Amino acid sequence: MDQTQRRMVDQPLSIPTAQPKKKRTSVISFFSKVSWKLRLQKQEPLKNVFFNLAERTWDPSVKKRHMAMRSLGTMACETPDKVRKYKMIVLDLLVHGLYDPVSSEVIHESLMTLTIILGKIQGKGLGSFFIDITLRTRTLLDDENDSLRYSAFVLFGQLAAFAGRKWKRFFTRQVKQTQDSLLTHLQDRNPQVAKACKTTFRACSPYLRQRKDYSFQNEEDQRNPKLCRQLSHYHPELLQFFYANKIL
Repeated sequence: MDQTQRRMVDQPLSIPTAQPKKKRTSVISFFSKVSWKLRLQKQEPLKNVFFNLAERTWDPSVKKRHMAMRSLGTMACETPDKVRKYKMIVLDLLVHGLYDPVSSEVIHESLMTLTIILGKIQGKGLGSFFIDITLRTRTLLDDENDSLRYSAFVLFGQLAAFAGRKWKRFFTRQVKQTQDSLLTHLQDRNPQVAKACKTTFRACSPYLRQRKDYSFQNEEDQRNPKLCRQLSHYHPELLQFFYANKIL
């Protein structure tokens, strides 16, 4: 993950809706208890904390599900080595959060926490979760919620760095199917989303390379006319970057 993506992860898109004082106090109180448990692992084993959070991710209360997802992110920052030990459990909970049927806040928190955890583990050992995360993140790139779109673009760009050989063909197909969304959101109404999209576009650029087995075609025929046309009009610097790196 490059420095631009790290800055974007560290500075998530702010949500303008103000939370009531009582709600903020309860959230702070909840996280204080979680941090206290982490510092007293001899009295409360970390494994038990994970199981308690796992129960909360399935709780009927949206508020509890949301706080559970955020707590997983807090744990990933405070005790990354311990989280690696239970990463498959954590990933399962977060993927479940991505599909929350009611709350966009739970989905948003899951996206941000996944971004943190994937950075900590450098995308290693994701297994089939890579497919689940990629497919769900793709659907959120066009979401009406600005915060969801922003976090989805950040995570999708991160996935581009972690695809590796195992998932290269799969992710290449996903990027090509996402090309229209990438082009559209370069002009997103929210400047932060547009910036995140631009960074992700660069991260995904290697997957947009044209195959070279069509030697009978000339250079112009091999280029993607729609992509070239739109980039030349709105983002000539991106088009120049693609040409310089022989991506188009």
